[in-house]
Amino acid sequence: MMNRFQPFLARQLGNPSGWFGRLLLRLLNRGNANLNDLVLEALQIQSSDGQSAIADPHILEIGFGGGDLIAKLVASGQPSKVVGVERSPEALQLCQRRFRRQIAQGTVELHQANAEALPFPDDAFSHICTVNTLYFWPSAPQVLAECHRVLCPGGRLVVGYASKAYLERQGLTQHGFTAYETAEVEALLRAAGFTAVSTRDGGDRAEQTFCTDGVVPA
Repeated sequence: MMNRFQPFLARQLGNPSGWFGRLLLRLLNRGNANLNDLVLEALQIQSSDGQSAIADPHILEIGFGGGDLIAKLVASGQPSKVVGVERSPEALQLCQRRFRRQIAQGTVELHQANAEALPFPDDAFSHICTVNTLYFWPSAPQVLAECHRVLCPGGRLVVGYASKAYLERQGLTQHGFTAYETAEVEALLRAAGFTAVSTRDGGDRAEQTFCTDGVVPA
């Protein structure tokens, strides 16, 4: 039964839709919580003295899903604006309702878009983050080139993901997931022009989560 369900689940994880997609988005908020926290830490929005590391930080999340990370960014009070792009109409509608007050205030802005063609001008953001979307990118180099383009000099990209071994154990690589070793992710960021590339271990022994970050040269 599980083997027959896996292709459907894999498609839903990549692009939630319908009633199952709405349920899955809520479950993902819970399931991604620890990795979202790791990514939030890696963004380094604040410097060690508690001040903003970049004046007037503007943050973009690629693939915001159910909105857990957006909510944490808003609650932190650090960025002046959080922008999200998402290809799933279900996720967009869910988060438009969830953040309707912040959208009205202008502190949250949501778009339906693909990561391969971000609808923003050059140097638009100080930080970009994305969690558990890497596996679904048709062209990782193209997405990373777009991230580099819309980040300002000194801007930081943080990519959160599960290990290749975990995804293979779950059978997801047989159903459209592209899994990466940490060294492969680091190499992709460097090839896209990011510097100071490093990886943090999420410490989750069961899932083995990581986040890799890099900086656009100033």
